[in-house]
Amino acid sequence: MAATETMMIRVRRSAQERLARQAELEGKSLTEMFDAAVDVLEEQILLTSMDESYRKYGDEIHEEMKDWLEMPLDGPADER
Repeated sequence: MAATETMMIRVRRSAQERLARQAELEGKSLTEMFDAAVDVLEEQILLTSMDESYRKYGDEIHEEMKDWLEMPLDGPADER
């Protein structure tokens, strides 16, 4: 197995203790739980961004989708 790059970071003791408890419950290492927590955070940020975009541009998206859904399956009439 190849060595993984690591570095030390400072975290509040309470956060480390909570993560350690969760790691123990899951049967994983603290590093694995930290990686999983970062994955969840990234996903949450992405979904929040997508939600904000949809709220801002949703009407435009629906109009464009409507145009696509009304288009004949064999392409636009002027291309036939």
